[in-house]
Amino acid sequence: MRRILALLLMVVFVLAGPAVAQDRAAQLDALFDRLKTVAPEDEPALQTEIWQLWFAYDGRDPDVPGLLERGNTAMATDDYAVAEAAFTAVIERDPVFAEGWNRRATVRYLRGNIQGSIADIDQVLAREPRHFGALSGLGLCRIKLGDIPGAIDAYQRVLIIDPQMATAHAQIERLKKLQAGDPI
Repeated sequence: MRRILALLLMVVFVLAGPAVAQDRAAQLDALFDRLKTVAPEDEPALQTEIWQLWFAYDGRDPDVPGLLERGNTAMATDDYAVAEAAFTAVIERDPVFAEGWNRRATVRYLRGNIQGSIADIDQVLAREPRHFGALSGLGLCRIKLGDIPGAIDAYQRVLIIDPQMATAHAQIERLKKLQAGDPI
C-alpha cells in the first residue's frame, strides 16, 4: 500500500512540475509588468515578491534545497569557500536554476573573483534576463574592473526592468560624475 501511495505521489509531482513552473513564470511576468509602473513606495515590496519566487526552488533534485541552505548559511558567516562549494553543487545538480548561478556569482564577487562572477552572471541572465540583482552585480563587477561605461550600461539595463530602483539611479549619477572627472 505504501509503495502504491508513494508511486501515486511521485506521478502527481511529475505531472504538477511543469504546471508549478508555468504558474511561477506567470507570477513573475505579472510582477515584472507591475514593476514598470509601481509607485516608488511600493517598489521594495514588489522586489521582495520577485526575490521570493527566484529563491524558491521548484526543481526535482531533493538535495538542492539543503545545499542552498548550506551555501546561504556559509555566506552569512563569511565562509565563502564553503558557500561557493555549496552553490557549485547546486549548479551541478540543476544548471537550469538561475538562482544557483546568482548565489555563486555573489560569493565569487565577495572572494575577489570578478571574472568568475561575471561568467556566472552571464549564466543567470541567460536563464532570467530580467534578473535585476544579477545586473546590479554586473555593475559592481564592472566598477571593480574600472569599466565605468560598462557599469553605467548595466545599471541602465536595471532601470529598464525596474525604473524605480533607487540604487541604480544613484550609481548611474555617481558613475557619470566620475566619468566626467567630477569628485564623488
